[in-house]
Amino acid sequence: MVMIMKILIADDHRYIVDDLQFELKQLLPNADITGTSDPKSIIKLFERELFDIVFIDIMLPGANGIELVKQMLAVKPRTNVIYITGFSEFALDSYKTYASAFLLKPIKTQAIKEALENLRYPISSITDKMIEREFAGGATIGRKITKFREERAMTRDELAVNMNVTVQTISRWESGKRVPDVITFMKLAKVLAVDPSKLFGDIDV
Repeated sequence: MVMIMKILIADDHRYIVDDLQFELKQLLPNADITGTSDPKSIIKLFERELFDIVFIDIMLPGANGIELVKQMLAVKPRTNVIYITGFSEFALDSYKTYASAFLLKPIKTQAIKEALENLRYPISSITDKMIEREFAGGATIGRKITKFREERAMTRDELAVNMNVTVQTISRWESGKRVPDVITFMKLAKVLAVDPSKLFGDIDV
């Protein structure tokens, strides 16, 4: 089972919510996107869904977006927050909550893409169940790393340079003595030009 990215859009102008939902659906067709223009519903929605990414306006009727974000981060610290506002003077205050991005209205598609590509907490399609299943297999993951590396005619030294680790680390990964963390796996998948699920999935090695 692949984890579905969950996104919340919160802005008191409904047309902004609708426009951003449309843009995000083009960029992330498999994401689960929720939009609201009711400031009172934001925290309840967040506590129920625990969104991975939150696009939120700073100036909301009867509410402050930055203060709402602080409440969200108290519930889920690794939330990617992307502020949307028409007032650039709020940028400094917004980053006190460790935002992934600060987008000025009107929001351009390229700005959205860049924000998603530079999330503070990258979102993996690898689930905990996948990790548990594959880690139980001993050196299975290591053999898969070796398989894809050799298929690409890449030496351990070359892979080490691309991963910015030592050759000894590559050797330990491939032998099963050590296992990369999830974020490192995502980088491995990119370097090896393979879908992350192929490193975790049930394939012959």
